[in-house]
Amino acid sequence: MKRKNVWTAFVLIVVMAGAGFYFRNSLATLIGRQTTVRAQTTDQADSTVTIRPATDSAQVSAAGNIALASQQAVVLQAEGIITQVPVKAGDEVASGDLLVSLDATDLERAVQQAELDLAVKQADLDTLVQPAAPADIASAQASLSSAQEALTELQAGPKAAELAAAEAALTAAQASYQTLMAGKTEAELTQLAAEMHKAYVTLEQAQEAYNKIAFQSNIGSTQQAMDLQNATIDYDTAKAAYEQATAPPTQADIQAALKTIKDAQSQLEALQPTKADLAAAQAQVASAEATLANLTDGPTPTERRAAEIAVKQAQLTLDEAKANLAQANLLAPSTGTVITVGVEVGQQATAGLNAITLADLTALELTINVAEVDIPKVQVGQPAQITVDALPDRTFSGVVSRITPSSTSEGGVVNYPVTVRLHNLDLAGVRPGMTAVATLANEGAKPGWLVPTNALQEFEGETTVTVVRNGQRSQVKVTKGTSQGEWTEVQSADLRAGDQVVGKVSSFLDQQNNQGGFRGPFGPPPPGNR
Repeated sequence: MKRKNVWTAFVLIVVMAGAGFYFRNSLATLIGRQTTVRAQTTDQADSTVTIRPATDSAQVSAAGNIALASQQAVVLQAEGIITQVPVKAGDEVASGDLLVSLDATDLERAVQQAELDLAVKQADLDTLVQPAAPADIASAQASLSSAQEALTELQAGPKAAELAAAEAALTAAQASYQTLMAGKTEAELTQLAAEMHKAYVTLEQAQEAYNKIAFQSNIGSTQQAMDLQNATIDYDTAKAAYEQATAPPTQADIQAALKTIKDAQSQLEALQPTKADLAAAQAQVASAEATLANLTDGPTPTERRAAEIAVKQAQLTLDEAKANLAQANLLAPSTGTVITVGVEVGQQATAGLNAITLADLTALELTINVAEVDIPKVQVGQPAQITVDALPDRTFSGVVSRITPSSTSEGGVVNYPVTVRLHNLDLAGVRPGMTAVATLANEGAKPGWLVPTNALQEFEGETTVTVVRNGQRSQVKVTKGTSQGEWTEVQSADLRAGDQVVGKVSSFLDQQNNQGGFRGPFGPPPPGNR
């Protein structure tokens, strides 16, 4: 029991010792803070600064150069020699105005050729689907009958009379050869001589009759001239026959006789039909039957479809030729101003060449570089106020149209390009390339206050400022924001316009010498500072 009381007394002594130590330290800290506040109050007893709205911190300003929002390249769609360029840089054009004209001779010829080809294909289709004329059907039927008869004759073999005639021709050819080789008899020679003499007498008589009218201008068309010509031929023939009969047979005569025999043999053999002859005759019958069927039944679906496709292909070719012809005149696709002209008259141009560049001079934009710390304050659609260096008395409005996701870095500073589209309400005098400044208001930022940086007091994680109202001092809690030099942005529901805080800013010591021209990081100094 005594041991328990001893332990209880020991615990109470330890607790009382710890409480005394904590009280002593807290008291020392409180006395130190009061001493510090008292020192600041003593040092700054006569130094107060009027707080001011931190409106500038909710804005982002940056400079850039005015540029065209967009340019439109107008390219040639056809090739040829340029014959006309009626525009020059700076001209305003409307949609559909002529910009460039090409020589269209070859293109017009291509249209004509395509029209002719379409007409031919259409005529072929019309003929194909048109019913056959009775005369064409009758002709096809006659051709079929003839082919069938020829096949029947081949299948039946040669006629007896044809066979006898072929055999007789062969016998005669063989006999003629034998006679040639044996020579003429005395009686045959006498007969040939008599025929030659008779032909000579007839020729003399015809010559005498011709001589009597030889002076006439139409002698060539008279009966006497014809008689003389015939008599001359008969005499030459008879003379040649006699001379041939009296001369020994030549090698050519022998070869001719042998050829006659061979031809007679071939003719006799030809009377016997071969397999090839029968096949050819059968093919002729099949062709005649198909022709007649086409005339009576009309075209097959495949033939009709092929003809229709040919017409469509010809129509597509014509449409393309007309489109190429239309593209010989390059027209303005929209209203705008000519920025550049890249072609000239007489130039051989190719399809795809950038001939004209158009732009809307009323569609302007400004690209600025926004620091990475300010980029969260910027968003697409955010309004902007733009001032142009060349037009200092005017302010223009715009809106953020694009925020480039990639950044740029220069001198260790990271920026993001932000594009501001100017409203084309009144842009008179504004030209591409002019230097301008855009100010973007962060409408969603909470309003704050600017206080001297040395007015802030830190204690146990809390920040306060000493506010003087009606000669009375009080500590007001604030949330510290961005600091720049002697000024710091703070947030507090207990601060209001006109409040003065204990602190100093050396920037205002010479404001009379600057005559109000000083601008610190948050704008010009507020009035009423002491």
